[in-house]
Amino acid sequence: MAQSPAAQSVDRRWKRRPDERPPALMASASKLLTRDGYRRVRVEDVAEDAGVSKATVYHYFTSKDDLLTRAVASRMAEKHAAIEQRLAMAGGSASDRLQLFLREFWTISLTMHAGQWQRLLVSEIVTEAPDVFAAWARGLVQRWRLVQQLIEEGQRAGEFRRDADAAVAARMIVSGLSHQALFHVHFGLRRFAACSTDRLFDAAVEQLLYGLRPAPRRPKRR
Repeated sequence: MAQSPAAQSVDRRWKRRPDERPPALMASASKLLTRDGYRRVRVEDVAEDAGVSKATVYHYFTSKDDLLTRAVASRMAEKHAAIEQRLAMAGGSASDRLQLFLREFWTISLTMHAGQWQRLLVSEIVTEAPDVFAAWARGLVQRWRLVQQLIEEGQRAGEFRRDADAAVAARMIVSGLSHQALFHVHFGLRRFAACSTDRLFDAAVEQLLYGLRPAPRRPKRR
């Protein structure tokens, strides 16, 4: 009797090499976490989605929180490595690469997946899963530091004024964009105060760059 496509898929997943299993389990955990929420995710659900036994999950991870924490940390690291690579390939001035990063961050922040994750952070993870939250928070701090590094590079090149606080500027622009995406789009505040997402982004970045711009040199008095 021929196997169904679903059964064949499970068989293929069972035949994965041992070193392929942790990434597969983390991918399933991430999917179920976003879809079902922290409280509803069970180890057996992850095992079923990945096509392995519950015992296999516990062979690689000590607990549900260990699995979810490592899944979130892995995902954040992958995203960070990808954007660093794109910035390196893009070249150009620090200002150009800063705008490229912020545009990509904004675009991702507006997606439905990002909205689901932000709601999950606020409603469950920050209070019930501190280790999972810490993994996400470290990823956010990496983004702050990447923006800070770009600003500091621009300061060394003379693009930005040297007395600007790069660390605070990075926090404000990344957090500001993230919260505008959350409240304005995902929480629906645009129903009460309409503003296009392009206008929000363009104005926020313009104000950041204006604040970083070196003051014009005054002509010397004769």
